[in-house]
Amino acid sequence: MPDKYYISLDIETDGPVPMPNSMLSLGMAAFKAETGTMLDTFGINILPLIGGRQDPQTMEWWKVSPGMGAGD
Repeated sequence: MPDKYYISLDIETDGPVPMPNSMLSLGMAAFKAETGTMLDTFGINILPLIGGRQDPQTMEWWKVSPGMGAGD
């Protein structure tokens, strides 16, 4: 039987709606299912959309939730 793997994916945004809001970061980790061993990771920060706008409620959440993502 072939090995099984799991991928964990996380994104951080500056609002709930794609265009006008931007994705700010993307992160992934790959794990071997049988052992839970992390095999590899990937992460990238992304520039905001030109002409996009930040959602005020989302930005307030980022202020009170430091270290929760978006490049941290």
